[in-house]
Amino acid sequence: MNASGDSLSEKLRAAAEFLRAGQKKEARRLLREALEMDRNNLATWELLWRAVYNVREEMHCLKRILAIDPNHLAAKRRLEALRSAGRPSARSSRRKQREAAVLLLLFGSLVSILCLGIGGIALWRSGYIPFGFANLTATALAENSASCQVLIDRAIQASDSYCDETGANRVCYGNTMIKAELAQTASQQFAERGDIIPVRDLSRMTASPLNLSTQEWGIAVFKLIANLPRSLPGETVTMVVFGNATLDNQSKNSDSLESFYFSSELGQMVCEKVPFDGLLINSPDGSGIRLTVNGSELTLMGTASVKAIKNGDMEVTVYKGSARIVSNGEEQYVGAGQKSRVKLGGEGGVQSISPPSEPEPLSQEELNMACTMTGQFCSPAEITPVSEEQARSQIESQITPTPTLTLTPTRTLTPSPTIFPTNTLLVLPVTSPTRRVTLTPTRTPTRTPGPSRTPTRTPTITPTPTITRTPTITATFTRTNTPTPTRTPTATNTLTPTATATVTQTFTPTNTFTPTNTFTPTNTPIPTNTPSGPTEPQCVNVTLSPLTSSGTDLIMDITNSNDGTITINRVFAYWVKPVQSQKLDQILLDGNVLWNTSDPDSPSDITAGDFISGADRTIASTQTRQLILRFQNALEATGYDVHIVFDIGCQVSGSK
Repeated sequence: MNASGDSLSEKLRAAAEFLRAGQKKEARRLLREALEMDRNNLATWELLWRAVYNVREEMHCLKRILAIDPNHLAAKRRLEALRSAGRPSARSSRRKQREAAVLLLLFGSLVSILCLGIGGIALWRSGYIPFGFANLTATALAENSASCQVLIDRAIQASDSYCDETGANRVCYGNTMIKAELAQTASQQFAERGDIIPVRDLSRMTASPLNLSTQEWGIAVFKLIANLPRSLPGETVTMVVFGNATLDNQSKNSDSLESFYFSSELGQMVCEKVPFDGLLINSPDGSGIRLTVNGSELTLMGTASVKAIKNGDMEVTVYKGSARIVSNGEEQYVGAGQKSRVKLGGEGGVQSISPPSEPEPLSQEELNMACTMTGQFCSPAEITPVSEEQARSQIESQITPTPTLTLTPTRTLTPSPTIFPTNTLLVLPVTSPTRRVTLTPTRTPTRTPGPSRTPTRTPTITPTPTITRTPTITATFTRTNTPTPTRTPTATNTLTPTATATVTQTFTPTNTFTPTNTFTPTNTPIPTNTPSGPTEPQCVNVTLSPLTSSGTDLIMDITNSNDGTITINRVFAYWVKPVQSQKLDQILLDGNVLWNTSDPDSPSDITAGDFISGADRTIASTQTRQLILRFQNALEATGYDVHIVFDIGCQVSGSK
């Protein structure tokens, strides 16, 4: 909330305290200042109603209240009573009849009030009255409204401040109170505001309801990786759990929150600005997330809230974008400005037991909640409606995987200096006795002279793991009448691909031959030994979690236990995979891209100069950040080795 809003809330709260203490003059002074800030604030006029000195002032306040809220029941009744008291009296001859009628009316009113009271208590105990009208006067409601606004503003601001640096697939303790049960493998605490842990370490959490007397309102903030096929790499979805709600993590062997049971209690609420407890999900434009909530599959693009009452209904309310709910084998698409329900029951009262209902319009309660939590969607005019068919189209276009593009080389190879399956050594005659022979490299021919003048060449083929260039080697032969080679007795001529060899042999000038080299390539690009990684010593106060994989991602957590901040200077990755079918595509730190050049070489060695300029490669003291190596294709089960070198002169390494 802005500064003026904070000041208005403080003035109303102080005025309510003055009225409670009987200091009406001080309360009126503050309320006049509040009116100068906002003349249409209902709570201000309700407090002024309590601070009036005479009937004229009271009627003025009542009229202003009804102008803002025409359905204000208490103001209606009081204004009617004041107007009735000012009407002329009836003739004395009919006084007795009127007195009898009044007595009868009073008796009927007492009976009605008694019945309404009993009915109201029953409804309140059943949870159908959302907050305690039974014991709150109009002025008390105004006081509560002011106090609620202050508490809500503080809680949301605290959560934003403490959870601003939350990384991908992590949960932050936003505001008190949160009770959490952690996994046995968890190494960090989750007990006070600002604590951040990986989602996989959270087994169960319960947030406290909004309580004005203790100034508590539990809020937890989740940052989850957007997992729809067309979401951009590294994008995160924000999920906020608030109020009297419980979340039970059911994601097994996963770093993200993919499946969970959720329930929000139905009880007496004290603030109309937060009429129910639940969770709020917000995804960036063009991205989305798929979750399993209480056994129902929820796919969301945009902003939505979820509330779930045990053995009651789970309601999915969409404020922006589209959603798809699948329950009991049936699906329902829901667009912005609509909501859908699923019946809950079964074990624990939180199992989905019905298909999703047809979409229905939003109530003012849902708009109030969204307005409080997001500052948007305060009225239907602020929502861009999305029909059911539009929602279907948006979701289906998002969940359709991006087609894989296969590139076919279109280079036209010329027949000259090119490696073919059959190589021919061609000797070109010239007018001089010296002939120049052009050879194609990466072959080691062996010359075996026979008894005749036509020598035969038997090649020995030594292919290299990767052929990246085609150098030309020139060999010079000198012929004489004596066919005696001037080479070693073994008559073996070895040519190195990167050198120029000169071989001299003597034979008669009239001898012309065309030897043929035929070979079958046997290139094997997979190294037989794992290359050695960086030589820096292992870090003492920096740890690397075991490497895990998910689809195309190789995932690891880095924890810095040093006193100061460290920086990633080098990432060395090796994988046993044919080069032509796998390549390293991106490196991300807490969802932020550090490198995205795409490298097919194994090992791949990314140094400080290779990272994206300005990318945050730092890890603060006591901080844990998640590093992801994203490959182009799905990962193998094993065969990966990673070394991470830091600016403090040490490294951490892991294998999978």
